[in-house]
Order: sequence, then C-alpha cells, then structure tokens
Amino acid sequence: MALDLQTNAVIDTVSLPAATVRRSLDQNIPDSKSVTGLEVRLSRVLVKDNRTPKVWPFPGYADVYLLIIVFDDLHPEPQTINLSGFARIDDNEDLPVDKTAYYWKQNTPDERAPSQVHMLLSVVKSKERLRDTGAILTQAKDSADYQNLVSAVVATIANTPGQIATLLLQLGAVVGQQLQEVEDKPLFTQVISFTDINGDFDTLGKTPIVKMNEYVQTTLTLVVRDPEREPNT
Repeated sequence: MALDLQTNAVIDTVSLPAATVRRSLDQNIPDSKSVTGLEVRLSRVLVKDNRTPKVWPFPGYADVYLLIIVFDDLHPEPQTINLSGFARIDDNEDLPVDKTAYYWKQNTPDERAPSQVHMLLSVVKSKERLRDTGAILTQAKDSADYQNLVSAVVATIANTPGQIATLLLQLGAVVGQQLQEVEDKPLFTQVISFTDINGDFDTLGKTPIVKMNEYVQTTLTLVVRDPEREPNT
C-alpha cells in the first residue's frame, strides 16, 4: 500500500509576532526586501508516541525515518532534500536533531533575498530495519515522477504558491515509495510556508514555531537578519 502523507498532514502558513523594526526619519518601515540572512532550523523533533506497544519481553521501540524537503523561489531545485534514519526510538524521546534545514545569506548588496521558503517534514515509522537512506534518495531522484514533480513545484512557486502544499506532499510520497516496508500513515507530516507577503520575514531574530499531533511534536526556528532594522547596540 502506498505511503499516505496527505491524511492528517499539518499544513500551515505561520502567523508570526508583530515585527520589531526601527523607523527611519521619514517614518517608513523597512520591509523584508532588506533581509540579509535567513535560516530555518529544525530545533526539535519529539516522538511522543511511537505507536509500538510495550508487550513483554519487547521494549516497544521503533525505527523511524525523518524526511525534509525545502524549496525557495530563487532556485529550480530543492535546497534541501534529506532522509535520515533513527533506530530504537522510545515514547517521549527526542530525535538527535538541531540542524539547519534552510540557509540563505546575502553575499553582495544587490543580491535578492528569497520571498518564499516552503518546507515538508515527515516522520515515518519503519516496519523493518532501517535501510540505506542515501540509496533511497538516489533511487527517488532518478525517477520520472520525482523529476516531473520538482518541475511542477518550481512552476507553482512562481505562479500559484498557494497550491504548493499538495505538490510537496506528492513529492514526499515519491520518496516514501522507495522506503517500502513502512507504515502506510506517517507519525507526523508538516508542510509550512514562509513568505514575505505574509510578513514572515519582517520579524527579526529567532522565532520558534511549534506544531504537534498526538504522536510527534516539532519545533522549527525561523532566523531573520537585517542590519537596517536591527536596533543599535
């Protein structure tokens, strides 16, 4: 049976706190066009319930995969596509993450900042021992379905970004097909979009975004740097 990423997926455009800005003399408020650095960090993945019964003599551990896919509006391919495996995960256990999922830094004054960053994150429980995740990604990337969906995601970002969630879920499912012996429904799937039109890059510094269901809780941290709007120190 095919891996179903869409059922109960958490699909979200974040609402961040009001921006912290420094007004210029003409009282205009600089916007996200002056951003010089962006990062989305995967700060935490807590497996609250691994859906594995503890029946003696079995300890109730689970092997899980973590899939991350990230696109922006600057490049015609994913800026991150990563599949990791974690063995013997118990209930209420954190996966050993805390890493950058997306990173952009301005190198020249005229370099354009991204106006959209779209991310898929999925935690999938395996039914057998973990497989070689590098080989799985290579197989997925070589498929026509993967290549067609990447092209569709890029076109959608440029023209109708509001429809991006469905395509990211389909792209994640293409990778998931290569996993084979996994549960049909992931423990958790999240699609999140950060956009300048929503004001997400107007909030300086670090902003944690916590999402959860009954099985998994995630914390993403959006980091925005902009010298024009940062208070003088």
